[in-house]
Parts: sequence; C-alpha cells; structure tokens
Amino acid sequence: MTSQEFRDLILPLQNAMYRLAFVLVKREDDAADITQETILRLWQKHDEISRTLNHKAYCLTAVRNRALTHLQSHESDSEMPESIESPEDIHDAFESRETLSITERAMESLPANQKEVIRLSSYAGCTNSEIAQITGLTEVNVRALLSRGRKRLREIIISYR
Repeated sequence: MTSQEFRDLILPLQNAMYRLAFVLVKREDDAADITQETILRLWQKHDEISRTLNHKAYCLTAVRNRALTHLQSHESDSEMPESIESPEDIHDAFESRETLSITERAMESLPANQKEVIRLSSYAGCTNSEIAQITGLTEVNVRALLSRGRKRLREIIISYR
C-alpha cells in the first residue's frame, strides 16, 4: 500500500476508530492516544493492510484490540468529564446526563458480547458483516445479539422511567 492509498483508505476511518476507542475506554485523551498509536502501527504494517479485503473492519479490529490492551494495563476512570457552558443549560444538561447515565447503566448490565456488537453498530457505525469480521462471530450471531441486546436495553430503560 502506498502512502497515497493509506491516506485515501485508512485516514478517513480515523473518526470511526476514535469513536470506537472512546466507547471502550470512556476517556477522550486515552481514545485519541489509542487512535493515534493504532494509525501509526497500521502504517508500519501498510504492506499487510493492502492484502485485506475490508480496510474498515481491519482498522476497527486493530483499534479494538489496542483499546482492550489499554484497559487491561491501566485502571481507567469511567467517569465522563462535565462541561456545562452556561447556567441556562443546567436543566438540559442534567436531563441529558440522567438519560446518558441510565443508558450507560443499561449497557453495562448486558452480557459482554451484546454490549460489544451494540457499540460497534451504534457508536462505530459498523455493518453486521464488519462486526462479524471484527469479533469473529457469524453474521447470524451478530444479528441475533443486536436484536436481543436492543430488546433488553429497551426493557431496562423503560423500567427506569
């Protein structure tokens, strides 16, 4: 893979890679570092990447693996930073934070495989076939996990109301 091909095929995936890293580590700085390190490692393996059929799945798998390694080696603070710009936004921010908190608690109560496929689908924007390639599951399993996970999320969120 030439440097131009790398810029055209891999660098546009940087936002999706960052979103996935952020969903996994829940810290902006760590997610940015993981994304940057992954892109550097991908460039070091650019000959290997040229042989892959699905560059997005390859890159997201690489960032997922790097984020999981990071989580294993660091005790990550799972709290999201607060940012309220003006006093008028306090009520809206509170409601948003409460909704986010309920959603996060609901996500954390799901089995690990359901959490992972929902995050890859919803946050990283992966297709079912890309999720299957990233996780090593079949597409049928991915569809089933997404369906069951979303159904369970709805039930949990409704029970909080």
